[in-house]
Amino acid sequence: MGGRRARTIERLVTHLVLLAGGLLFMLPFLWMLSTSVKVPREMVRDNLRLLPRAPTPQWSTPYLDVEEFRPPARPSGVPEAVWQEAEPLLEELVRRRISAWQPQTPGPDDNPPPAELPAEELQQAMRNGLFDLFERRMRDEVRATAQQFAAGEGLKNPGSPEAIEAGVQALVEEAMRLMSEDDMRQVFNETYRRVCLGDLRVRTEEYQFLALHTGDEWEVIEGDAELIQRADSTPDVQEARIRFRPDAQTVRFQLASNPAEDFDPTSIDRVSVGYRSDASWAQVGFEVYRAGTRYVAPTTISLFEREWIEQELRWPDELENPLARRLHLTLQEAGPAPPGAPDFAVIVELTRLSPLQAWWAKGIQNYWQSFREVPYARYLATSFSLAILNIVLAIFSCTLVAYGFARLEWPGRDICFVLLLATMMLPPQVTMVPQFLIVRWVGWYDTLIPLWILSAFGVPFFIFLLRQFFKTIPSDLEDAARIDGCGFLAVYWHVMLPLVKPVIATIAIFTFMASWNNFMGPLIYVNDDRLFPLAMGLFRFNLIVESIGGNIGLIMAASFMMILPVIILFFFLQRYFVQGITLTGTKE
Repeated sequence: MGGRRARTIERLVTHLVLLAGGLLFMLPFLWMLSTSVKVPREMVRDNLRLLPRAPTPQWSTPYLDVEEFRPPARPSGVPEAVWQEAEPLLEELVRRRISAWQPQTPGPDDNPPPAELPAEELQQAMRNGLFDLFERRMRDEVRATAQQFAAGEGLKNPGSPEAIEAGVQALVEEAMRLMSEDDMRQVFNETYRRVCLGDLRVRTEEYQFLALHTGDEWEVIEGDAELIQRADSTPDVQEARIRFRPDAQTVRFQLASNPAEDFDPTSIDRVSVGYRSDASWAQVGFEVYRAGTRYVAPTTISLFEREWIEQELRWPDELENPLARRLHLTLQEAGPAPPGAPDFAVIVELTRLSPLQAWWAKGIQNYWQSFREVPYARYLATSFSLAILNIVLAIFSCTLVAYGFARLEWPGRDICFVLLLATMMLPPQVTMVPQFLIVRWVGWYDTLIPLWILSAFGVPFFIFLLRQFFKTIPSDLEDAARIDGCGFLAVYWHVMLPLVKPVIATIAIFTFMASWNNFMGPLIYVNDDRLFPLAMGLFRFNLIVESIGGNIGLIMAASFMMILPVIILFFFLQRYFVQGITLTGTKE
């Protein structure tokens, strides 16, 4: 009984250790997957967490984001004793400053702030924001002063109430300096989420740029919404007050123009719409009326950020560079314009998403944007083509050569096999330059041929694996096939290949991984962007992301798309992979 219990405990501990090890090795992968669905603001140091934040669709906008700033905490470098005395004083100072300051919410005097902005939430959001600003902007000399007074440096009574009071006074004076009018406005703008409609510019086929928005020209054509002129903005910015309802979750705005007096509307080939996002995860769609025809952008955008966006709309262009960044939306013809429609009009449509739809929009946001930034479909097709060619050629060449080494008798066989194994001792850096010179001499530079043709000449390691496996096959099967009239190639094809399927699967996995992750080969032999495989495309994408300020979520999404085929391949072929490794080199 005791032995059975001990074995049960041993198995339990073994499984727990294996589970812990598996989770430990999966942690980087889970971090990559989690980061790939995060928006840029979630990658800020203070907001870092393993799981992404849940998107929160709003029923009305503008609204207050009370979670923008974390609750007040003791600033780094400030002693605990000083902070305990200073925090109540700072709380009172912040309360009085917020009460005395009138936030610049939209509208003249006859347009009060929206009722959806509770005073308590505004106080809380402003309080947290001012404390966060105080912690981030506090000068180092103020921190050092607070530490000196708390420690009593240069004073007769170290750590006395008088010394701590002096440190508190230094913090209060610093807070009064930081809580200026501009600082209050900055904190308010970071917590006050709103949708604004701004400039509308067009470009004609003659490269003439025109601004069609010269005032409060946007109008509401559908839904419960109104447009208010911003009191603290330029005249051509209007703030939208939107109230979604369960029976009406779409709002449409239109800016109409009749430019026929100045130019032909059909000459417009690009439209640029400026708007401010409010991070409400509403969906934005675009329509354009031009000369009696209705055009629709089939792709929608989610309001996941909190900044101004300049969205460009284009009509299909046959001369468009397929490798260029596709940051614009392409308009497609959707029939005639409604009766009475103006010669030219742009419609912006906002639709509230459900929580599940918002999660889906957040999950695909970075992946969709990655496909817009670079031609991922082309890179994927190139990588898959190279992988298939390498797998087929490697399997054919390696199995044929290994069969000759294992089952055929011919002069010099063992010497040739030793020479084959000796090539495995050469580092690839030694043969890199001679191989490049040969490729350039035969005219294969800047083509995909060097990336797959070498597999046709065999891989020494795979030949060694196959030879060892061929030698384990009983010779009786080969003799029986010869009696039935099979020659050497028939025995190879009908007898040997079906018996080495586990090793072939292993070779396929190794070859696919080597081809799929090959970065040095395309870097050396390919100079044309149109021929880049996925590894080089990811490198190019990384350079683009770094040039626009960096977005870790985009890079993680692109990296996950690159490793996903390898994971799927191993998942379906792992049984053959393990069997090929364990059986290679064994003898009956």
